[in-house]
Amino acid sequence: MKGPAGARGRRRVAIVGGGAAGVMTAWLLDGVHDVTVFERAAHWGGHIHTVQAEVGGQALPVEMGAEFLFEEGYGGTLGVIDRFGLERWTRPMVVSLTLDQGQTTFAMPPYSVVTTLASLRPATLRRLWWLRALAARAEAIADAGDWTPTVRDLIAQTGMPTDVAEAVVIPLIASSWGIEREQAAALSAYCVVRVMGLRLKHRPHAVVVQGGLGRYIDALVADAPAVDFRLGATVEPILVRDGALCLRVDGRPHDFDEVVLACDWHNSGALCAGDGRLAAWRAAFAAVQDTHARVALHRDPRFMPRRRRHWCNANFDLTLDARPRTTIWSGRATGLPVFRTWLRPGEDPPPSTSHLAEYRHVAMVPEHLHRQARIAALQGDGGVWAAGMYTAGVDNHESALRSALRVAERLAPGAERVAWLAQQISG
Repeated sequence: MKGPAGARGRRRVAIVGGGAAGVMTAWLLDGVHDVTVFERAAHWGGHIHTVQAEVGGQALPVEMGAEFLFEEGYGGTLGVIDRFGLERWTRPMVVSLTLDQGQTTFAMPPYSVVTTLASLRPATLRRLWWLRALAARAEAIADAGDWTPTVRDLIAQTGMPTDVAEAVVIPLIASSWGIEREQAAALSAYCVVRVMGLRLKHRPHAVVVQGGLGRYIDALVADAPAVDFRLGATVEPILVRDGALCLRVDGRPHDFDEVVLACDWHNSGALCAGDGRLAAWRAAFAAVQDTHARVALHRDPRFMPRRRRHWCNANFDLTLDARPRTTIWSGRATGLPVFRTWLRPGEDPPPSTSHLAEYRHVAMVPEHLHRQARIAALQGDGGVWAAGMYTAGVDNHESALRSALRVAERLAPGAERVAWLAQQISG
């Protein structure tokens, strides 16, 4: 690991990837270095992608990727939103769980007489009691920051009966990530608790940004006038020549002093495949485990609980004969039939699908903490840096900003924006 690049004067910096980590890194370095951001897609934001759903002549902003922010654990994200004066508010976060082959549905927390009565059934009360016991045990893991215990370990420490673990807890976590039950059981309990808010002191209220989260990404881009932002860019693997890092972008060569890889680990590894001097970076990216998810935005109510009175913000289908999945009622605030569903492998999108997205997620298993340490030790090696939620912290949006901050602290120590974000960012 080399010293701060900022100590060597103004640098030519390329950022490959225009998601939250890449855009935030550019904003932090704006005016300090000569920065160019290359993004392959036609929009900024990566996993933050707000689209407009047209229903009955109404346009509804909907998040295709990251959506749920909370007042606890998102200090950096909320600080940026407030800095740009974007209107935000909180709304109660109510979820439904459908179990027993679709025969049982209940809401957490209950929000009406009907959902309260459903929760008073003996079998449901038993499940809720054990969920509360799990959340109580999870407090210690969250406070200790211990990545070691898996979800399966947390369940064992709680003393939870097998039937509750296999029918409720493990499929609930699996549906949240769009993965198989076995994969969910192997995740780091600390990461799951932090991302899902499975803690007694967690306030079940989500933060909503007027117009969608994409507005804050647009605000960052607009507030970095010295940065050269380029959409629709095809970037070829890095070559090291004459002391510079050469990127061929849309067939034309460009030389840089520093390259920040703010795309996912798969694409970052491919960008390091062109020069043997980047072999250590390539190996570090190859070690990251991942999962894949397809998300459909549609208007088909068959993906929701059978009875409309059970429809909630997030609806978890935990039936045992298929992979658990989640459907978000994106139109709940207005009553519009707009839904976002994590599709099962090989499942066709509903005919009413208007948008389809595919995402790659890091598998936050206990071993991933060591992979993050490996990447941290390489930062700046050969002029290459890595940013993205998989490099710093748990699998949530705040980690993307934290990763950008870590890179910027080395490339622009003492910069006003870097110092400001450091004060905002959550631990």
